[in-house]
Amino acid sequence: MAALYYSPDNNVAAAAAAKGDLIEFPRWLVFRRIQYFHFVVCTVDSLADCRAAVETSRAVGDRMTIGVDSPWLFVFTRLVEETIRALCDENGYRINNLEEAARAKGLRPFPPDVIVKRARDFLREDGMRFYSLLTDNCEHFATNCRYGQAFSVQVSDFRMETVKYVLTMISAIRRHVFYSRRRPEIYILGRTIDEVTQNETG
Repeated sequence: MAALYYSPDNNVAAAAAAKGDLIEFPRWLVFRRIQYFHFVVCTVDSLADCRAAVETSRAVGDRMTIGVDSPWLFVFTRLVEETIRALCDENGYRINNLEEAARAKGLRPFPPDVIVKRARDFLREDGMRFYSLLTDNCEHFATNCRYGQAFSVQVSDFRMETVKYVLTMISAIRRHVFYSRRRPEIYILGRTIDEVTQNETG
């Protein structure tokens, strides 16, 4: 079943991100042919956000987050604090705490206040930082804040698909080499059968 994504103004319970939740934003590359997901840490829960909305005249949907900014030339990046609304495009957002992947690794989430403190500590400590798509991307940052161990389901899936592709290519090459070597034998066998048939009919 396809995942449901919400606009920042949606008031349904499933869209109400709480403090410490991981927020997922679908993104597209190369004329919408390649999809990936941007992850951030929600730092303000719904009740606190309601109070902040009254105090600052912000809409309730503008919950604050901390995450990795878009990398410069895929080399450098920084941590930034932004609202869910600012990060949303027409594709929306959803809560995705990657719980199944965390359980498979034997990980449990920190309490919400600890998750937020870790995110804010990283935000204060980090200036410009190196970006690595495979070892230090936005999903690594978010899971490190929530579970204390950085991991990326997207990278794991990519590596698995790459391995499958390589194995498929190796298998295809082996079949090609095998049948290339057998072609002379098949030709000779076919020629022999034709000669026998001609002799019998002659």
